[in-house]
Amino acid sequence: MSANRSVQLVLVICFWGFVIAVFVSWKLRDRRRSKASSIERTELVNRLFHPDWQFYERHLQRPAPAALRELYADRRLVAIAGPNHNGKNEISTFMPLDKDSVVDSAGLIEHDVIPIAFSDDGDPIYLRPGAAEPDTVYIAYHDDPGKVLVFADSVAGLLEKLRKEN
Repeated sequence: MSANRSVQLVLVICFWGFVIAVFVSWKLRDRRRSKASSIERTELVNRLFHPDWQFYERHLQRPAPAALRELYADRRLVAIAGPNHNGKNEISTFMPLDKDSVVDSAGLIEHDVIPIAFSDDGDPIYLRPGAAEPDTVYIAYHDDPGKVLVFADSVAGLLEKLRKEN
């Protein structure tokens, strides 16, 4: 075998060795990311299924509505998507009710919120804080600052609709 052929053979082996090493490192990185994502999801679900009612009630400045407690006690419902709103938005995901879920909504609405859910467009769905506020459920549109609409007349109405649809 000539020296030129030997050099070519070594280069081919090195090239394919490099390709295989890169492929293996990508697979390992993806596996690590998947495991980290799984851990994050488990932590989020744990927070979702264990609301911090004391913190949430301090934020609301009133007791949490009984229907909201009932909703969060039904793990099947809070783990799935929800009802239509004006035929457009749906609940994409329910959110944990704790200090880590406070959304700084400056520029969106006049107060911070703890969303009970987000729409599939990423809009927070929440109850307004205030001792005299009713249990009306609102949605604030992130792409139209200041635009806030009623999502459901009450948490009880939202819960009833969720149960009918699911």
